Amino acid sequence: MKVSYLVEITEPHLHLVRVTMTLQKTEKLSLAEVFLPSWSPGSYLMREYSRHIRWITATQQNGERLWLEQKAKGTWLVDWGRSELKTPMNEFSINYEIYLHELTVRTSHVDSTHAFLHGPSYLMGVVGKEIKPTIEFRFPPLWSHLSTSLKEVPCHPREKFIYSAENYDLLVDCPVEIGCQETDGFMVEGVPHALAFYGEQYPHGNNLKKDLQTVIAHVAKTMGGMPFDHYQFITHFAPRTYGGLEHLDSTVLQFDGRRLNVRKDYLAYLSLAAHEYFHAWNVKRIRPIELGPFDYCNEAYTNLLWLAEGLTSWMDDWFIYRSGISTLEEYLDVVRGNLDTFLNTPGRKFHSLEDSSFNAWIKLYRPDENYKNSSVSYYLKGGLVFMVLHAQLLEKGKSTDDLLPALWRSYLERPEVGLKREDVYEMVRDLGGQDILDKFAMMVETTQEIDFDTPMKSMGLELRWQEGTAAWLGLEWDYAGERVAVRTVILDSPAARAGLNAGDEILTLNGVRVLREDVEKWGQVLRAETNYEMIVARLGRLTTLHITPEKNPRTLREIGIVDRAKAEKAFRSPV
Repeated sequence: MKVSYLVEITEPHLHLVRVTMTLQKTEKLSLAEVFLPSWSPGSYLMREYSRHIRWITATQQNGERLWLEQKAKGTWLVDWGRSELKTPMNEFSINYEIYLHELTVRTSHVDSTHAFLHGPSYLMGVVGKEIKPTIEFRFPPLWSHLSTSLKEVPCHPREKFIYSAENYDLLVDCPVEIGCQETDGFMVEGVPHALAFYGEQYPHGNNLKKDLQTVIAHVAKTMGGMPFDHYQFITHFAPRTYGGLEHLDSTVLQFDGRRLNVRKDYLAYLSLAAHEYFHAWNVKRIRPIELGPFDYCNEAYTNLLWLAEGLTSWMDDWFIYRSGISTLEEYLDVVRGNLDTFLNTPGRKFHSLEDSSFNAWIKLYRPDENYKNSSVSYYLKGGLVFMVLHAQLLEKGKSTDDLLPALWRSYLERPEVGLKREDVYEMVRDLGGQDILDKFAMMVETTQEIDFDTPMKSMGLELRWQEGTAAWLGLEWDYAGERVAVRTVILDSPAARAGLNAGDEILTLNGVRVLREDVEKWGQVLRAETNYEMIVARLGRLTTLHITPEKNPRTLREIGIVDRAKAEKAFRSPV
C-alpha cells in the first residue's frame, strides 16, 4: 500500500504539528485501521504517544467525511459501510493535529527555534498492512536546514522537502531535525557521516569533529566495515540533559553543551556517541529475536538486553581509550565508577541480568523510590559482566573482540532472524570452552556475587578500597528550596532500621531545624554509633524517630595499575 505523509509546521511556537496521511483504497477495502505507536524501539516504556493528539478526522479525496471510530488508546477504525458518501473515491486521508513539546531522544519537540521529530511519536501506521511511504515536510521559511537519514526524493521546485522509506519501520526509525542547526560532516572509509548540532556549546578547546571522526573510524574498523551508505548524527546541546537513542543509520544524542570544556564530561560525550554508533551493529542488526518485527502497540519482552546494552556499555568507553583519545588511567577511572555504583546497588542481590532485561518496562524505565533496592541496570551490570568475560577469554588467548565477528556473522547469515540466549552461549563456548561459558551463564542468569578481583589481577590491575570513616544514614534526598525530603531509603541501612520512609520531610535533628545545607554536611558533623532524635512530617503528621548512623560503606578508591605492560596489552585494540 502506497502511503504519503504531509507534515506541516505553521506555528511552531504553539508546538502543534498537522499530519495528513493519504492512502489508496482498493475496491475490496471496507475497513481500515490506523495506529500511533505506544513505544519506541530502543526505549522500553509505554509512552502512549496518542495522548498528544488534539483532533483526528478521516476524509475522502473530495473532502467528504468518513466514519472514524477510536477502538483503543492508539488505534482508529475507518468504516466505509457506516459512511454516508455521495461520491465514493479511491483515495482517503487520515488528518490529525498533535502536540509535540518534550525534548528527549524518544519524543518530539517543536518550538520557535526548531523541530525535532521522532517518528513513533507522531507518524501513524496501518494495522496489518505493509506500506511504502513518502513524506513531505513544510515548515517556516526562515528555517534553513533539514537533517535526517531518510532518502531524499528529487523534485522540482527544489524548495520541497520530500523523502521516502522502504517501509513503516524504516520511516519511523529516521528522526528529523529542522531549523537553523549547525551542520557539518566527515568521511570514514568513503561513507559520509553528517553532523547536526542544535543548541548552545560553551567555548571549549576540543576538536569535536576530529575526535568524533577518530572514534567512528575505530568502531567501523573494529567491526570490519560499515553496514550503511550514510550516517546521520543529531545532537541537542541543552542544559542538564544526557541520553541517546540508536537508529538503523542515525542517532540522536542529548548532552549539556556547557560542560564540553570539562575533560571527564567531554570524554563522556564521545563515549555516548560511540555507544549509539555501535548500536548500528549491535541491536539494530545483531538483535534479540523479540526485537523485530515490531508490535508498536504492545511490549516486546526479551531476556537479552544484557547483550543489546550490556555489550555496548562494555565497548563504548573502551572505544575511546583504544582510539587514543583517553588515557589508561582515565579509562580505568570510568570502570571504577561503574564498579563502585554496582557494588553499592542492593538490587543486584534480587534481579539477575535476565530479570532486569525482562522487567525493563516496569523497572529501569519506570524507576521509583525502591528501584535501587529491587533491581539492577542491565547496562551497568551487563558492561561489567562482559569485562569479566574479556579477562577470562584473555587467559585462553581470546577476547571479547573475537566475539564481535561471531555475532556479526550470525546476522549476515540470517539477517531476518534475531538471536536467542543459546546462540550467544554457543559463541562463548566456542571461544572459551565450557568452563568459561559456565561462569558467564552464572553472571547472566543468577544473582550470585561476582569475583572482580581475580579478573582484574589477571590483567595487571588491582582494586584499591577506601574504608568508610564518615557518618552514613543510607538516604537519598529530594529538595524543595531549602526543605529536605527523603527520596530513597537504602536497604539494610540505618535509615531503614529507624523506620524512615520515602516522602518523609526532615524537620529537625536533635531539636534543630534541618535545611538543605545541613544534610549535605551530615557526613562530617554527625558521629557514627551515636543516637539522634529526628522529627519528620509524614502524610501531614509529625513523627519522632531515633536513628543511629554507621560508618559509610567502603568505596572503590581506584583501580591501580600493577603491571602497566600487561594492562595495556589487555585493553589494546587488535585493529
